[in-house]
Amino acid sequence: MAYQRNDVNCDPVGSQPGSTTVNWFSGSEGWSTVTFKNWNADFQARSVNNSTRTPGTFQARSVNNSTRTPSSYQRYDITNNAVQDG
Repeated sequence: MAYQRNDVNCDPVGSQPGSTTVNWFSGSEGWSTVTFKNWNADFQARSVNNSTRTPGTFQARSVNNSTRTPSSYQRYDITNNAVQDG
């Protein structure tokens, strides 16, 4: 069953959210293909004053909100020890 947006009386609203079908993994990665709906098809980023804006790229931040370079990904085991590849 497809997603349906309703009003406070549980009646379907006039404009339903847009979606695109995404096929994740092509099958050559060793995983089976996963198909799902991306419900962000009609997403529009907004500024504080509700005007439209272009979404920015991700910027990693330190605890004091200064920008930082993201570190490389590190896997950890169940006891929080770093897993060494190889």
